[in-house]
Amino acid sequence: MLNTRKTLDAQIGLALRDLLTAEEAPLAQCALSKPGFLDYSLALPMKLARNRHMAPLAIAERLRPAVAGMISAGRVESAAPGYLNIQLSEAFMAEVLTNILRTPSTSLLRKNDNGYKIQVEFVSANPTGPLHVGNGRGAAVGSVLANLLETQGYAVDREYYVNDYGSKMRLFTQSIAHYLYPKIDLEFPMPEDGYRGSYIPQLAQSVYERVGSQFASVQDQQRLGLIEEEGKKLVLESIRSALEDMGVSYDTWFSERSLVEQGWNSKVLQEFRARGVIYDSEGAVWLRSTEFGDDKDRVLVRRDGEPTYTLTDAAYHYNKYQRGYTKSIDIFGADHIGHIVPMQALMKSLGLPDDFLEIIIYQIVHFLRNGQRVVLSKQTGEMIELADLVREVGADQARVFFLLSSADSELEFDLEVAKTNSLDNPAYYLKYTHARLCSVERQAETVGLLLPVHAESADVELLSTSEDRELLKCLLKAQDEVDDAACARQPHRVLYLASELAKSINAFYQKEKVIQDNMSLGRARMVLALASRRLLGAYAHILGITLPESM
Repeated sequence: MLNTRKTLDAQIGLALRDLLTAEEAPLAQCALSKPGFLDYSLALPMKLARNRHMAPLAIAERLRPAVAGMISAGRVESAAPGYLNIQLSEAFMAEVLTNILRTPSTSLLRKNDNGYKIQVEFVSANPTGPLHVGNGRGAAVGSVLANLLETQGYAVDREYYVNDYGSKMRLFTQSIAHYLYPKIDLEFPMPEDGYRGSYIPQLAQSVYERVGSQFASVQDQQRLGLIEEEGKKLVLESIRSALEDMGVSYDTWFSERSLVEQGWNSKVLQEFRARGVIYDSEGAVWLRSTEFGDDKDRVLVRRDGEPTYTLTDAAYHYNKYQRGYTKSIDIFGADHIGHIVPMQALMKSLGLPDDFLEIIIYQIVHFLRNGQRVVLSKQTGEMIELADLVREVGADQARVFFLLSSADSELEFDLEVAKTNSLDNPAYYLKYTHARLCSVERQAETVGLLLPVHAESADVELLSTSEDRELLKCLLKAQDEVDDAACARQPHRVLYLASELAKSINAFYQKEKVIQDNMSLGRARMVLALASRRLLGAYAHILGITLPESM
């Protein structure tokens, strides 16, 4: 699609090149007008008034003829206190509509490949238990952000980092062993910090059924190794299933254990030593991270020789860089906010580009049932697993409700509203709107309004009512707004755009007749309806939701 705002800015700059100084030229930027006004507005006269010692409206009148001479301008008006309002020409609008109609929804908002690789890592919960509902927000944000970045021409890899090495995996294994060993007439004490969820005995039973026959012929350490491997497989199967049920998939499942076994910790330590940024003290190896903006130096290797999470994090991101990614975007929950400064210090200490790592923090979700916050605890019997949420409300509803606000603000997820087939449910509203447009299209086909459907054959000038123009504005701004959302790493804005478009479609449907005796007006409105359906489908593709043709 066209970047309308950028196109207009370029044309305005060219039209006013002889009327503005070099210092004034960057101020010539337009914006989409408010409802009830022409398509775009230019506030340039008000920005020039002080230095030119003239009334803004007088400046607007002086600049108006040049702006009116732009290729895309159909009508230009000056308005108090000093705006230049622009209505786009019929030819320009026809070009926008034709471009939409000729492009499949899946590629409508997508630019050509730009040659850069981006990795988005999200969720990455420890494989020591099923996914909690709180992970759902990270799953939605990461999944939709990856789709959004692909619209900008990036080659995007979605990665899940499997934390399958270290103390947590040992505790996980020992916790399963505590329940499994009695099945083979042995005992294993529950570790003090062991996992005590009800899923652990269930895992013990499943592991026993899968590999229990091998236990009699192996030593205790080998037995624990089998328990760890099978327990991890079972948990990862449940994690993968819960995410796929929500429409979330990954290109790579990256194992921390493989990172360690392939020697990446050692490679990074060598890199640190070569750069002179580590030192030995009290039997441990330390990183001089305070030299790179951290609040304290960090231990990389403990005195017992075990690597810390800091070293593994460094190795993992060094590995990412070596895999050729231009940028890594990590999406963490609010409990990881303290990781931002240390992680950025790690990147600097490794000499990686300043902009290589981006960290997005999403805030907590409060779940509501019947207007009351749900206490997510095992004692209350309320659901705590992501799989339960998706089963209760549906995948599309889960994705939409997790995007109802920006990631950096807390979110309220109303479980009852998410399940209703009402217009108060934003997921249902999008589906309903799309089905309504499909119904209009089916009706139009019976009376010949679909032939032809290209915008060049429609009299776009007939689209003159406020509802026509507001719906046109939604189409005009789509590419600019999606680009802005991708640049700002704000996937929730795509939901806002889709909801705004749906609102404009329904206002248009309620007020204006598409199927009518005036075939010229009917054809123009049909083109507008078809383009709107195509754009709504493009937003749904980014959001990862499905839109039905009938309901």
